[in-house]
Amino acid sequence: METNKVKSPKFWHDLPEKQKKETVNTVLLIVIIIGGTFGVMGLTKVILRTHYPLVVVISESMLPGIEVGDLLIVKGMDPEDIEVGDHEAQNGSIIIYETEGIWSEPNPEPIVHRVVGREYNTTEDCYYFITQGDHNSGIDPTPVPEENVLGVVIYQIPKVGLVKMWLDRLKLTWVLIAILSVLLVSSIIQDIRHPEEESEEGEAKLKKSKKNKK
Repeated sequence: METNKVKSPKFWHDLPEKQKKETVNTVLLIVIIIGGTFGVMGLTKVILRTHYPLVVVISESMLPGIEVGDLLIVKGMDPEDIEVGDHEAQNGSIIIYETEGIWSEPNPEPIVHRVVGREYNTTEDCYYFITQGDHNSGIDPTPVPEENVLGVVIYQIPKVGLVKMWLDRLKLTWVLIAILSVLLVSSIIQDIRHPEEESEEGEAKLKKSKKNKK
């Protein structure tokens, strides 16, 4: 049973062999860079001791110090080392925490708020943190158990996260681009590995057209 082969675009056939190889090398380099990026992210999680080493701010609850689109670098920290501060003085630790299991309607994204109080529950043998957004008038509705804390903000890069927010909106578009890119690169690599098949096919078509003209 014959299988239909994915043919590369016409413009690819018109390129010189040297340019084809340079193009493939460039694509492979991009793939390596992307793979390396994911590897670096995995290493960053280990070094910073958290599954959320990078967090993009999506709400205005921490204005004016932290704005929407700011990129936060987060580090895991022992609960006893998390500092209690004041939202008006804007001191103390800013933590990232999950609301799953503590809010009646959990937020799909982690919350970025300042620690304004801390309690130790002797029965459960764990800390609970009172949190508040700097821009909010009151504290958060429920104390945050230490197991829900993802980490503490250690660095802030203004507005860099806006790029990620924009890319997230185009998630389906990027998936489509990735699929098309894989198909294109696959067909191009196949041409380079088996150029004789393409040339034989081209000669056969040329002979057939000459016969039809006769």
